[in-house]
Amino acid sequence: MMVFARLRIELPDHPGALAAVSRVLAAEGLNVVEVSIHEVEGPRAVDEIVVHAAEPLATAELERSLAAAGALLLSVGPCDMRGDPAVTALTWVTATLERPNRKSALATGVGLLTGIDPVHVFTSAEAAQWPIGLAAIRRGWPVVQRVDVAPEPLRGSLSGDGGSGVWVLAAPDAPRPSFVLMAVRPYAIRFTATEMNRLAAVLDCRRRLLMALTVGALA
Repeated sequence: MMVFARLRIELPDHPGALAAVSRVLAAEGLNVVEVSIHEVEGPRAVDEIVVHAAEPLATAELERSLAAAGALLLSVGPCDMRGDPAVTALTWVTATLERPNRKSALATGVGLLTGIDPVHVFTSAEAAQWPIGLAAIRRGWPVVQRVDVAPEPLRGSLSGDGGSGVWVLAAPDAPRPSFVLMAVRPYAIRFTATEMNRLAAVLDCRRRLLMALTVGALA
């Protein structure tokens, strides 16, 4: 039975760096089945690579091998092998058309299409009790902050913060939001510009679906 895993790897942003990482993965017996290159600032890049193998990953050995190639293994997580991204997006849109205001549809879409997972969905009133939630509501736009301690409902999503604090994301579902999405990560694992752009696209799509359905119901 094949084992699928999603690797989040930080590597130098120059030609040949991804090839070096690919050679390490091949030497470890891992077959690359999907690569997502994330936009970040500075001389380093962040890639998410889905691999499969015949047995569970030897994470410590893989981390050492990647370090020797100049890369840093940020996280390893299990994953289901996803289908074509375009099919995934269209399937979510079709399902969302039935009941686009559901919390579950919003969380599922963000998780499937952005790479931000797990996602917690709160009402605006619930999110406003935390400074970052209130800031996102007032801005009407996603906010990312580094904090020492995550809001209590998000702490179960963390495997550890290494004592360096955490990144918390809060994203309203509209300029006058009904819901606010929140997610948390250890400080070493940033929310990338690519993920934020995907998140904005998912939220915009959902807003437009809601508007179209509302207009259609009134017509």
